[in-house]
Amino acid sequence: MATREESRNGALALRRALLESINDGSRPPGSRLPPERDLAHQFGIGRNNVRNTLSELESEGKIIRHVGRGTFVSNSTPNSHQHGVDANVVSPEEMMEARLLIEPLLARLVIARASEVELKAIKALTARGGEARTMAEFEHWDNKFHRAIANASKNQYLIGIVETMHRIRRSGEWGALRRRGLTDDRRREYQKEHEEIVDALCARDAERARQAIASHLNHVRENLLLD
Repeated sequence: MATREESRNGALALRRALLESINDGSRPPGSRLPPERDLAHQFGIGRNNVRNTLSELESEGKIIRHVGRGTFVSNSTPNSHQHGVDANVVSPEEMMEARLLIEPLLARLVIARASEVELKAIKALTARGGEARTMAEFEHWDNKFHRAIANASKNQYLIGIVETMHRIRRSGEWGALRRRGLTDDRRREYQKEHEEIVDALCARDAERARQAIASHLNHVRENLLLD
């Protein structure tokens, strides 16, 4: 039987996984979630933990549960206005200011709270980015990499802020701006920087990880704003 701490971590992992799949479009509006028993088995928690997590997501408008039919992703997809931010008025400079203030500080929380499994998962995402053959593929894994670091902090408020920032980054105008500044050389540089971040996190060196994240984001900022 799972301990209380294991159940809590499993429930948080379930919540993060479902939110990520909803936000990145892996589970589009109207798609059906796996049955409770399958989710309980996958995350190693009791069905009551699954039900509680699904109830939270339902109250937040992320999913809809129909008795006898199953659980589905809500058709009212989230947007930046629901989080108090209009993507159309956020400038690139403001976005990078926010990222530089918040993301380096996540390093200490990740090192204190992330399990070895979570760190290995972040390392695996980095490897997938290195295997990317197109800019679009690299951007996909880059997004997952940064969001996985936030998720590993286990601070739901900070996770929400980071989710909002990355949702804005995926918007139409932002996507075009990022693609204009992402060359093959820069992609290789970013990949190396991601690997340096992961090495520091896996070594549980908080200061080195903080510096690596800050250095990477400053590099992104220069390429985004100074071209």
